[in-house]
Amino acid sequence: MPRVRSGCAFAALAAALLAAALESAAGAAPLTLEGARRAGPLVVTHGGVGSRREVSDGPQAAADSAHRVLARGGAALDGAIAGTVVLENDPRFNAGTGANIRLDGRTIQMDAALMTSAGRFAAVGCIERVRNPVLVARAVMDSTPHLFLVGEGATRFAHRIGFADVVPVSREAEEKYRARMKRQAEVFGRDDTTFFDWRRYWNFPGAMPADMAEWGRRGDTVGSVARDAGGGFAATLSTGGTSVTLHGRVGDVPIYGCGLYAGPAGAVACTGEGEEIIKRTLARAVYERLERGVAARQAVEETVAAFPERFDLGLIAVDRAGWGVAANRSMAYGVAGR
Repeated sequence: MPRVRSGCAFAALAAALLAAALESAAGAAPLTLEGARRAGPLVVTHGGVGSRREVSDGPQAAADSAHRVLARGGAALDGAIAGTVVLENDPRFNAGTGANIRLDGRTIQMDAALMTSAGRFAAVGCIERVRNPVLVARAVMDSTPHLFLVGEGATRFAHRIGFADVVPVSREAEEKYRARMKRQAEVFGRDDTTFFDWRRYWNFPGAMPADMAEWGRRGDTVGSVARDAGGGFAATLSTGGTSVTLHGRVGDVPIYGCGLYAGPAGAVACTGEGEEIIKRTLARAVYERLERGVAARQAVEETVAAFPERFDLGLIAVDRAGWGVAANRSMAYGVAGR
């Protein structure tokens, strides 16, 4: 008679099998690793870990737009915001206009944050009915004594100071929502079980459908890091979160030291599994490596290498001498500077 596994042992086995199934479905994880020494004004942008390299024109356009701001003498924060606004306005990415629709088919809740090397920080969380959350975060920084506004309070603040009351829905976001809900219904529609997830035990002869494997991928954030002509740094992030989540969920983006960080040694922005990034205060941890003199490329690559492979992670960073990009999945990014 076979020995019955304990609940804990079974849960551990299930988690391991899910990770193996996801890896099998997607093949070997395509790494994104790049970086170089670079002087002068510099911008690096990303379209979120898991974003296809075929859409790299989006982050590159964002980097070019940001760099034009810096080339005119603009501050690092102005450049980084300009880059992130371009990505918020591109419906291919999960931020602003392309933000994910939640499970109810109506709600869109977004987070955004920014930080400068002078230590200034501001964020909004679960904001609704605005087109560019990163601009609202800038308004929190410039117009209030607060660091972080959330939910209806953040939305009312934005509308009060003149941001248009608009639901940033897009055809691309609606299509993503319909595809996810259709697959959810197919996989979780069985009436003989409550919590069974067939991905854990995938034993069909064909590969797991890509969209099913991607349900575990939450890294859908856009961001920019910048260095201006005066050596100042800034980082900005914006996200529409994930469809398959409870109302009010906040990820790493607006949490101080988690999604992004900037200081005199450089700037860092993360994308990936928000809860795991929060647990590690990851952006601050990468920044501390820059502070110790580790080059940006080395700092992000070693951090990604040490991160549990079953969770998505992407990082971009700039320091006094150059830039670095690393991710444990494919990630579209852009770079602009001499």
